[in-house]
Amino acid sequence: MVPYCSQLLLLFDCYLNVEISAGLGTVKYLSKYIYKGPDRATMEISGGVQDEIKAHLDGQFIGPTEACWKIFEFNMHRESLAVQHLPIHFPNEHYVNFHAHQTVNEVLARQNVEKTQLTAWFDYNSAYDNGLGLTY
Repeated sequence: MVPYCSQLLLLFDCYLNVEISAGLGTVKYLSKYIYKGPDRATMEISGGVQDEIKAHLDGQFIGPTEACWKIFEFNMHRESLAVQHLPIHFPNEHYVNFHAHQTVNEVLARQNVEKTQLTAWFDYNSAYDNGLGLTY
């Protein structure tokens, strides 16, 4: 059973599926759907050599909204890395960031100067067992 609005059904004399949806994904989907552009199909019958570049360009359609996003170099979709590179070091040989005006004593006196991503990994796994199946 699909919900419908009888007032809209009578007004437009056709079936309309009306649903309430909230969320950023819905707005993104609707925006992409509205500015998708018309569907195109081309067909050419020739006995000669096919121009693949012309066929590719003829099959491409970029609407005004997508063109602006590409011109201004906005992200078209979210990108994330599947692999994250993590630092590895020998004991007490990790990198320490500091400003040129700081003395050695000021740098060593900072809180958590000995803590790195690798040592935090070891500390977490010694305290909790839910990360033992994961590799660093």
